[in-house]
Amino acid sequence: MPANSLKNTALNRISKIVDQVFKESEIFNEEVDKTEFMQVYSDLIDNGSSPKELISIADEELTRRVRQLMATELLGTLLDGLTPEDIRIFNEAVEGR
Repeated sequence: MPANSLKNTALNRISKIVDQVFKESEIFNEEVDKTEFMQVYSDLIDNGSSPKELISIADEELTRRVRQLMATELLGTLLDGLTPEDIRIFNEAVEGR
């Protein structure tokens, strides 16, 4: 199968999982932009992630990975509105100071 076809197959599989996660959790649906999120996966494949691996991973494992990356993207959007002081306080809390 050509590399571009493998990539499209992997992205289609991920897209279906993203749609399912959106149905299950309103917070992702409201805060994560699907187009931008899918671009993250496209970039990951372009930069060395194997589309064959993404195609062959069990549904449960791929869903876990997709949710994890979506949660990371969500965290990034939550921090966007913080002031530098808020970020300092957040960082100190995360570091356990």
